[in-house]
Amino acid sequence: MTGQEQDNIILKTYGLGKEFNGVWVLDDVDFDLRKGEIHALVGENGAGKSTFIKMLSGVYSSSAGTIEMDDKTVKFATAAQSEAHGIRTVQQEINMVEYFSIYQNIFIGAELKKKPKFLNIMDDKTMKKRSKKVMEELGVTVDVRQPVASQSVSTKKIVDICKVLVHSPQVIIFDEPTVALGEEEREKLLSIITELKNKGLSIIFISHNFEEVKQISDRVTVFRDGKKIVTVDNDAVTTEEIVKYVLGGKTYLNYKRENNYATDNVVLEVDDLTNSKLDGISFRVKEGEVVGIAGVVGAGKSEIAKAIYGVDKIGNGRISFGKGKYHPSPGTAIKNGVAFIPEERRTEGIIPDFPLFKNVTITYLKKWAAGGVVKKAAERKVTDEYIDRLSIKTTGNKQIIRFLSGGNQQKGILSRWLAGDFRIGIFDEPTKGIDIKAKEDVYMLIDELAKEGKSILVMSSYLPELLMICDRILVVRDGKLVGEFTSDMKAQEHTILATMMGRDE
Repeated sequence: MTGQEQDNIILKTYGLGKEFNGVWVLDDVDFDLRKGEIHALVGENGAGKSTFIKMLSGVYSSSAGTIEMDDKTVKFATAAQSEAHGIRTVQQEINMVEYFSIYQNIFIGAELKKKPKFLNIMDDKTMKKRSKKVMEELGVTVDVRQPVASQSVSTKKIVDICKVLVHSPQVIIFDEPTVALGEEEREKLLSIITELKNKGLSIIFISHNFEEVKQISDRVTVFRDGKKIVTVDNDAVTTEEIVKYVLGGKTYLNYKRENNYATDNVVLEVDDLTNSKLDGISFRVKEGEVVGIAGVVGAGKSEIAKAIYGVDKIGNGRISFGKGKYHPSPGTAIKNGVAFIPEERRTEGIIPDFPLFKNVTITYLKKWAAGGVVKKAAERKVTDEYIDRLSIKTTGNKQIIRFLSGGNQQKGILSRWLAGDFRIGIFDEPTKGIDIKAKEDVYMLIDELAKEGKSILVMSSYLPELLMICDRILVVRDGKLVGEFTSDMKAQEHTILATMMGRDE
């Protein structure tokens, strides 16, 4: 490192480590962040990225090592102490009070008060003015008095960024900021992050999407198994080399399903499905078939999943599983052998404060009960079977599921349905926010399920994923089914993408 580069460092760690119950989950990490750079942090789920970020954010105190800011040693025992030194984090999950206005969400927890402050009167005028200014600086013109519930996902993400920017931070940590966004929204957000760098902010950028990492980062640091493996200049490394650093001696197959197990037996029929968000959706799914539903964020993918499972009400139309008309509800869906993995696993999938084994067995409790009493030993035994089968990284079946990485939470939800058996799986963005090896595990599992004769619906806004695993792809746009693709889909990739985006090829 040159003297100039040394002088340009705003944040640095030496030998940083974290221990839980005698186990070092992060060990001996040296890291530095320069002023006005985007430093990407990559690694598999469980590699130590989240632990490292939580120590910088004051959520965890360090067990070893030191943190320096502007060449001065600092200690972060609380988030407030980290924030006082100018470090702010934009979390992966959008965190909003939906019925609050945009400006109220931007200043939530840090509301401005009129003088004298002991009167405790909110200074709404100033908060509106500052919120409007910071939104406009990011290229968004919107009435900040509008409720957040009325805004698009991308606007909500920008509001999340504004919640950070109003405090004039020096360092911003972006944790998987694009996972809920479509292609156009993703590009817009990456442009905003780049512009923040150009204004002199220092950014730590965490992403499992190596295309994004290559697109906007200046340097890349790889974590593996709780250790820092390497830091390299972005322009001196290829995507393939980053993957090798991330996986170490493991292999990544760039997975592609080779077999089609579909029979002629139709197991799911959806006819003219219509509600406030869907317009005349009709399709069939055969036994053993993997069908992808592609579309940008907000196109209607999740709405189809929720309508079939009975979470969202339907107005007109018919859904059947070969047994006549079906009246959607989660209870009747389960009785008909339908499994549903929602997109928002943390808010709609897992029970965060329950142990892993309870999350696995919750849907089919009767299977592990005798005389009306649930047998915990049986619950734990079946959970251990799926820990082994799906290679779930956990301290054991009793570990609280919210402490697992995103990929391992996803495997826990998959285990829930596998433990009870199902005929039709509805997987909404099943690899959202998980690492490349965990994605491959999910892809291989989908292939195994199809081989067993189960039918799988995969909703995804990431087209390359669907091209790898699906027998057929349906395209949804603005709540309508606008395209269907079967043979040689890879050759039609540009056509499928154009159909998703509503453009001519």
